[in-house]
Amino acid sequence: MRGLRIVCVVCLVLGVLLVAADRLTVYVAEGRVAEKIQARQGLEGSTEVSINGFPFLTQIAGKRLDDVDVTMTGIRADAAASGTGERLLVSEFDVELSGVDLDEDYGGATAESAAGSALIAYEALTAVAGRQGVTFAYGGDGRVKVTASAAALGAPEPVEVLSTVESAGGDTIRLHAEEIPAAGAPGAEEAVRGAVDVDRQVGGLPDGVRIDMVTATEDGIVVDVAGEGIRVAG
Repeated sequence: MRGLRIVCVVCLVLGVLLVAADRLTVYVAEGRVAEKIQARQGLEGSTEVSINGFPFLTQIAGKRLDDVDVTMTGIRADAAASGTGERLLVSEFDVELSGVDLDEDYGGATAESAAGSALIAYEALTAVAGRQGVTFAYGGDGRVKVTASAAALGAPEPVEVLSTVESAGGDTIRLHAEEIPAAGAPGAEEAVRGAVDVDRQVGGLPDGVRIDMVTATEDGIVVDVAGEGIRVAG
């Protein structure tokens, strides 16, 4: 019996050591993957990676990770907005990657599918408005309040409208004013819409990720994304 107890203790110790080694390995791997994503996307902020599932070493041996969570901050759109020197800033991007296949040399990875959401602050939209004097804020009830100054419109009075927000293609969000205040001057509505109706590209997201749904909230515009065949590192 004593010998059996010794064997049990040894097995327990080995199990603890294997778990510790597994957790240490996944910690190191998470850091390296985060560095690769950070470099590939050219992010201004930070990247955090969580590799789920146990044991990690078995997943590595099979060159396939079941589930990986990634949080990125400081993503800039690829193309500058017209009329400004700024690129649209995505405050935070959270995504869950499923079925992540590692390259033969472990130098990169591709995910079968992804689902997540990105947050764009209203201040970030204002920075790329395209003209001075146009600002964005939450308007309540899932709408965006757009304010254009008199100077921005070349008119005697400023204008404030409520706009809907939606996806327009795979990488673009569109704001469209529900109603333009009545004005007597010919062409006034067109002038206002030219200032407050905007399309903004959300570039800089990982390759293969597309915009699925867009929602206006108090914190900013939430962009739900999805994709297949996403190259996340390498």
